[in-house]
This record gives sequence, structure tokens and C-alpha cells, in this order.
Amino acid sequence: MPATNRHRRLWSYGSNAIATAVLFFAILTVVILIVEKHPWRKDLTESGKYTLSQQTRKILDSIKEPVTIKAFFRGMEQERAAARDLLDTFVYYNNKLTYQFIDPDLMPELARQYEVRSYGSLVLEGFNKKQTVPRVDEETLTNALFKLTQKQVKKVYFLLGHGEHSLADNGKDGYSGLRTALAGENYEIADLNLLQRDQVPEDASVVVVGGPRKPLMEPEIASLKNYLRRNGKLVLMLDPYNDAGLKELVESYGLQLHNDIVVDKLSRVFGGSYLMPVVTQYGLHKITDGFNIATFYPEARSVRSAKELPAGVQVVTLASTSQEAWSEMDQELLKQGQAGYDDKTDLPGPVPIVAMAEITQKEGDPKKPSQESPQAEQPDRESQTSQTSSKKAYLLVCGNSGFADNTHFSLSGNGDFMLNMINFLAEEESLITIERKEKKGQPLVLTLNQERAIFWTSLVLVPCLVLMIGAAVYRVRRSQR
Repeated sequence: MPATNRHRRLWSYGSNAIATAVLFFAILTVVILIVEKHPWRKDLTESGKYTLSQQTRKILDSIKEPVTIKAFFRGMEQERAAARDLLDTFVYYNNKLTYQFIDPDLMPELARQYEVRSYGSLVLEGFNKKQTVPRVDEETLTNALFKLTQKQVKKVYFLLGHGEHSLADNGKDGYSGLRTALAGENYEIADLNLLQRDQVPEDASVVVVGGPRKPLMEPEIASLKNYLRRNGKLVLMLDPYNDAGLKELVESYGLQLHNDIVVDKLSRVFGGSYLMPVVTQYGLHKITDGFNIATFYPEARSVRSAKELPAGVQVVTLASTSQEAWSEMDQELLKQGQAGYDDKTDLPGPVPIVAMAEITQKEGDPKKPSQESPQAEQPDRESQTSQTSSKKAYLLVCGNSGFADNTHFSLSGNGDFMLNMINFLAEEESLITIERKEKKGQPLVLTLNQERAIFWTSLVLVPCLVLMIGAAVYRVRRSQR
């Protein structure tokens, strides 16, 4: 074959190959651009692991503004991959969401800036608000997004006029730190003086009585009782030897207050006083779900469930000391520094310090939980009408008020526990309930070396092998011409 014809033939074959390659890459580029702008995915898992619920998709469809998500995970944390899969799924349904992973060990300044205290936390920012969630699952993330989109602001009232901790006090005994934290959770904070009001305001999501030093007046107690009848959420933080005249109210809903103080030897391990009990045991409740951080209570009393509960009342113990603690009943021995556990008079540990009564009230039933003065406790028309609601009332009693003051609020898990209680009572903890997907398959968990081996084998070695075989076939065929 003449050299000219051979060159012409090679040029023809070569130009066709180049044109085909260019056309292939052009088509591939167009397909990639289309997929990037209009992504499509199919969940082939039996349990629908990568498919969001209808409630979540509705909320995602309503988000029209950018939302950024900061995920605080350590670099090699196993849960990080699952979190990335879930976040990718959320972003797939709404590209207004963006996320980034931050290693709090490598960037501690960001962890401090966003007040992140545990690994695996998410911080969501959008709609001029911020939400922090302690764990990553569809329900928690959906509720956090829902809170960001809500324009209604929940209002938390703090009772005053009896020596309670002041929200405006920046000193060691003040509640200014708690006020700042609640404001950061998008609550509106207000003072409540029941000597100037005949009832608790209708817009009260939660009412907090934070360590009163003087007894409340009868009209004030009557207003709090009527508030509970209206399915209210009341938090009583009562220090030892001072029930502020609220003992009858507390006991009418199945909770007991003793004239005692909690002594805890374990607290010395943490450098504290015997009168600062340490709590690491928490009850089974949404408030304590996933909460495993120690909390400290300077000079606390016990809050126990009654043996016989009133009709429609359920009591759950939220926080208890270790078995090494006990309820000291002898105040004189305590003053003399000679207190010791006496099995005849003292109550052994674990000592419950925080408990909550869940009150289910009969529809249209204006009756009181206990015998009260008809003149002082006669509910008004609004109270009787509101009891037709299907919602529940909650009475949460804590045997200490100092754990949330400026001195102790940032100590270990104190602040988080207080915010958990407020969030639950304000009905902010689980606005949307999503049924957990049943896992029907066994996931394949690979080590880093296994992942690298699969990557190099499937994406590098196999393609290179195919190219080498193709080149060899080409050379053989060419030699046979």
C-alpha cells in the first residue's frame, strides 16, 4: 500500500476517533449539567431509608429562604457518614439547605461561638434565627426546621415579688444567663406579678417560679391553680425548708415535698460540697432523651412521687442522685456539721430532685384536684371553658433553684437540662412526630482501608485493565493487516 494512502487512511480513522471522543464528552458534559440542575435519585432500600416522610417534605417545600446547617462531628466519627446521608437527602428535596461539617477539636473557637457542648450536634441558621439540636435524625432535624419557619414567638413568664432570682440580675445569683439562653432559643421573656393581675396571661406558654423566699398570697396561688386548670405549664423551683406556701398545690397533683436537704458524698469527687448533689441518673422521658451529662444542684431538697396519685395524674422522676446520697431530715445536726445517714429518720438514695406531674383533665370538668376554699379557688368562666381542651397540663417541680443561676447555669449540663425542660413544656420539643423506619437489612460497614481498596479497584484498576486490553487487541489486529 502506498504511503500516501496509508497516511490518508490513518488520518481518516484518527479524525473519526477524535470526533467520536469529542462528541462523547460533549454529551457527557450536557448530561452532567442537566443532572446537576435537575437531580434525580431512586431509593432502592427495602425500608425506604433514603426517603423522607410526607410531613418532612411539606416543611421542606415551605422553606423559601437559605438555611445553613453546621454539623459538629469529629473527623473519624462513625456517625458522621449517617449524618451526611441524611443531610444529603434533605438537600436533595430542597436546595435552599446547605451544610458543612466542622471538627470541634480542630476548630474549638467555632464550637464555643455556637455553644456546642457535645459531638454530633447540629446548628441551624436561617430566618434570622438559630436552632441547636443534640442529635441527627429525621424527626429532630424536621422539628428544628419547623421552629425556624415559625413566626409565632412563645412567651415564658417568670413570677416576681417574693425574692425570686431576677432576670435582670447579672450577679452570681441572678437569672440573666438563663434569660439570654431563652432569648437565643427564640422565646419572649416577661415578668409576672400576680398581685397586679387577676390571672396568668393567656399567651403564657410556660410560667416559672424561680426560688421564692417569701410565701405567695392566696390570690396568687389561686391564679396558678386556675392556670393549671387551663392546661398550663408550671415550673416550681423550690429550695430546702421553703415551699413558699405551694406545698398544698404540689401535693394535690401527686408530688411530695419534705423538709429535708440532699447530702451527696459523690459530689466531693468533683470538688464540690456534700450539699451539692451530682445527678447522672435521668428518667425515661422526652426531656431526658439522649441526655447523659452530669448536673449539679447546690443545696437541694427531694421531690418525690406520692404512693397514691390523683385521678388523671402521672408522675415521672426526671433527675435522681446516686445511691450514695440521702435525704437529711435533721436540720440541727446539719447546722452542727454532724449529719450522717440515719436509717430511722433519713430517706436513702437515689434521691429524686426533679419530678413532673402530667395532668390529664376531663373534658368540661371544672372540679379541683383537692378540697379547696370555694371562695378563694372558684375558677372563672375562662378556666371552665378552657378545660374542654384535649391538651394536658404539666407541673414540673425542682428541689433547687440555684442550678440555673449565673454561677451554675454554664456548669456541665445544667443549662442544657433547664432548656430541655422549658422546650418540652412550651411544646417545642417535638412539634412533629415521625415514625422511625424499620431496618430490614444489614448495612455493610467498611473500614477506611476497605473503602480505599474498593475505590482503587473499581475506579482505577479495572478501567486501566480495560484500556490495556483494548490497546493490546488494537496492536494485534494492526499487525495482522
